[in-house]
Amino acid sequence: MRVGLLQGAIHTDFLLPLDKATRRDFATLDLPETARWLAVGWGAREFYTTVGGYREVSRSALWRAIKGDRAVMRFEPFGEYTPELSIELDSLEYERLRKSILSDTDFAQPVGAGLLREGDRYFAAQGNFNAINTCNQWISRSLKRAGRRFGLWTQTTWAVRLSLAVHR
Repeated sequence: MRVGLLQGAIHTDFLLPLDKATRRDFATLDLPETARWLAVGWGAREFYTTVGGYREVSRSALWRAIKGDRAVMRFEPFGEYTPELSIELDSLEYERLRKSILSDTDFAQPVGAGLLREGDRYFAAQGNFNAINTCNQWISRSLKRAGRRFGLWTQTTWAVRLSLAVHR
């Protein structure tokens, strides 16, 4: 199963292919039938829920992200898309990845919707975000829980790309 990785300047999301099992696991999101991918990201609550773009980052959101903030999960359905980066997982690894994401998400605690893009949704997540425990480090942790080898220290998008190249 090919899982995509969607990267911005400082952040990485998973792009989960929306097969039957993934749609079942994330049924609570009421994903549109036209969606082919589900973007999933973990991040700092204030940063994720108050920032529309990098130019709009407040000092408060930045400071909380550096020193520590509660984590949230962000989900966004995508239509047809070809990820620039991807990793191939076998069926058991992909199942473990989905279960890992589900265990990190508290669907009973919605945090927001439509904050960065129409259709995105936010929920409370396990853990705390800080300058050492970043969204990119969460990508690594999640892949390791799925049974894949991945970088020990992947706090940046560049480190995720490097680890992806090394651990194909």
